[in-house]
Formats: sequence, structure tokens, C-alpha cells
Amino acid sequence: MKVSNQFILRTIADEYLLIPTGEAAMNVKGLISLSESGHLLYEKLKNECSKEDLVQVLKNEYEVDESTAVQDVEMFLQQMRQLKMLEEE
Repeated sequence: MKVSNQFILRTIADEYLLIPTGEAAMNVKGLISLSESGHLLYEKLKNECSKEDLVQVLKNEYEVDESTAVQDVEMFLQQMRQLKMLEEE
């Protein structure tokens, strides 16, 4: 899976914002703010990766246990899917 190319990531005043473009702009109203961990996962998703890759990124960066990382990744991916931000096979 990877993120749709219909979003532009911008950093404004230490805040990570996603700007929908094209068809995504019709489905997503406004900007999407990312936390630091959300930004980390989003950056990883710019290239094809798996859920397990994302879990490993969180474990390495934040030194959290496996179950916490899995839970956080699942919640992040669920939100991304709701906004139709992922390209999945």
C-alpha cells in the first residue's frame, strides 16, 4: 500500500498539513493535520510498504511495544482509508 498522489504535504509553523488536490479535494473538505507520528507514517507510505513495515517504524522511532505500535498503525490506516488516501492492491 502507499498514499495517494492526490495530497500535498506541507509544513507550516511546525505543523504537518496535507492538502487534497484533484478528485480528493472534492471528497475531503479542508486540510488534514498530521501528528509527528502520523507524519512519520505518511512519509513511509510515499513508497510501497506493508502494515508490518509501519509497525516497525513506530517501534524503532518511539521505542513502544508491539501491541501499541500495531494499534496505532491500525487506527492511522483506518483514518486514511476513510478519507480514501491509500492506494492498496
